Amino acid sequence: MTRVTLADVVRAIVLLSVLIFFAVPLVASGMFGFSLPDVGPTTDPLRRALVGNDLWVPLRTSLLLAVMTTIGSLVLLVPTLLWLHLRVPRALPVTEALSVLPYVVPAVALVTGANAAFRATVPGFLTSQYSLVPFYVVITMPLVYRAIDNGLRALDVSTLVSASTSLGAGFIRTFLSVILPNMRPALLTAAMLSITLVVGEFVLATLLLHLTYPVLLAQLGQDNPRAAAALAVITILGTWFLLAIVTKARLPRLRSTASGKTPS
Repeated sequence: MTRVTLADVVRAIVLLSVLIFFAVPLVASGMFGFSLPDVGPTTDPLRRALVGNDLWVPLRTSLLLAVMTTIGSLVLLVPTLLWLHLRVPRALPVTEALSVLPYVVPAVALVTGANAAFRATVPGFLTSQYSLVPFYVVITMPLVYRAIDNGLRALDVSTLVSASTSLGAGFIRTFLSVILPNMRPALLTAAMLSITLVVGEFVLATLLLHLTYPVLLAQLGQDNPRAAAALAVITILGTWFLLAIVTKARLPRLRSTASGKTPS
């Protein structure tokens, strides 16, 4: 007979509390969004929203911004962090502290300062939806930085680079053929965090007067709150589904690494 310890009880209570904390609002939103008074469960609110609003344009805009932000963040941070790990490892605590500055600076202050700078130099820049990409790169930096940094810390980068160069490979070939394949789990994690944050970002898009998917949900909630709740539930479940796919994609890599085998 298995003996139940106090640690097992505490662990079960914590897991149950977290499950209730996340499940109850989601279930309540789903019941509210997929029902009507005196009708019961129905998809009519969602169908009315799909017919009366062009949801695909804001959704496509948000997904495009998410992809551009992810590419920009990875192009900016992967070479930078690799160079820091190889050349200036003592500067890593400083850059790690600097990477959390987006959490300190409010979005309103960020937009106000950028608005004053760009209006005087490039007046038409902020009118484009792509002007959100630099702001999104900034606000996703803390998450992307830590995902990539953890991936590099898990590797013996100096040894990998030295071994590759001793075999005649240049730095670019080493970077593309040795470093990036070993960083695949970290890159997937960074990309997923970036996409999730950008797709759900509301404040910057509202302040810059751009219609993205979260802005449309907020506007739809003023006229049709049930449809907004239904779309929010679908978005959350879709995000969890993508996270599950990424996690499943990482498991063979993690298992092969733990067993000491090199994945094909």
